[in-house]
Amino acid sequence: MTIETNLHFNFLSELYAGDFSSACLLSEYPSSNSDETFFQNKTKYLIHDPFPPPPRELLKILGPHHLMCGWGQHVEIVSEVALPSILLDHWTSVFGAEGMPRWRLFDASDKDSKFITLFPHQSISAEQQVLDPDVNYALHSKEVIEKIDCPQAKVFDSVTPPCIVKLSHGYAGLGNFLIRSESDEAEMRKQLIQYGGEAVLVINSVIENIVGDFGVQFYLRSDGSIVWLGFTEQHFNSNKKWCGGTFSVDLQEQLLPELCKMIEPAGKYLHECGYVGVVGIDILRDGSNNMFLVDVNPRLTGITPFLMASRIFAREGLNEGIYQASCRFKGSFTQLISQAESIKGARVVVHSAFESGDDGDITTVCHLSVTTDSQDRNQQVLQQILQS
Repeated sequence: MTIETNLHFNFLSELYAGDFSSACLLSEYPSSNSDETFFQNKTKYLIHDPFPPPPRELLKILGPHHLMCGWGQHVEIVSEVALPSILLDHWTSVFGAEGMPRWRLFDASDKDSKFITLFPHQSISAEQQVLDPDVNYALHSKEVIEKIDCPQAKVFDSVTPPCIVKLSHGYAGLGNFLIRSESDEAEMRKQLIQYGGEAVLVINSVIENIVGDFGVQFYLRSDGSIVWLGFTEQHFNSNKKWCGGTFSVDLQEQLLPELCKMIEPAGKYLHECGYVGVVGIDILRDGSNNMFLVDVNPRLTGITPFLMASRIFAREGLNEGIYQASCRFKGSFTQLISQAESIKGARVVVHSAFESGDDGDITTVCHLSVTTDSQDRNQQVLQQILQS
């Protein structure tokens, strides 16, 4: 299987246009719990999103908008909430006009458009989704992992501590449970009640002594060839929920040969199933330098726009980046953009944001990235912005 590693392009829409030139990206996830969105999967293609459901701003603004960052002009994007002009102006200053998304409002009465989806949708006809939603749903299941011929954790038939239990269609670390004792299992069973009896569990052995957690991304063309996008080292918060990651140019080439041993079989399997588009696979490395495939996400993921931006900034000699999801900036959206654009010797990108609070105490919740020549400098800039 061919892996293209030196292809020069800037924006993901360039790749998608080669396979879906007349389709548009639907940048919104469906929800099986929230009533705040038109895109509800209440009885079909159930997605294990959080209980209680995320606030409307997270579901309809922060998530969809950040996937438009640096998307480019080649394929349209639709969503239910328009991008604020202040964000578009900021992105233009970073990526130029050619990096701006061609956005239009989602219209439920439009029966002619074809959609590139992040997840199969119940509220949109199967004919309007570029990938068969039944196939797409099967590929989003954690059950797919063991079907790929590469090193990975063992799969158990029942909960056997120590183990990791995953809900079949969770995402961003949601629905993952580390079980080391009977009390852990009891707590998990209590939480599973909210998902009903239909939740499929995938149970894996625990990989110990982890020294690397990599979110690897590639684009799978319709002909089965693979375009290497790169990888980030993933970060998780105290609740084991994904919250961002870092990018390093030096590590990209250093680890590519080992990562290809996972990329190639994953691409082969997904191609045989008919998938086309961005793929994110999660790979762990242990203290003995063994690599293990632990997740497969056939879609744009939360960190895809940061990874694509990092490729651009690397050509400017800025080789180290950090992305932090759901930051809190003490001030308005306008103040955040002003602060981000005032930093010298760094690329600070506001990927998406919304204001909360009242006039006397405004906080802006945002997805934010910083790229410089070192991670120490990135941390300094982050602290400067978020503690100002």
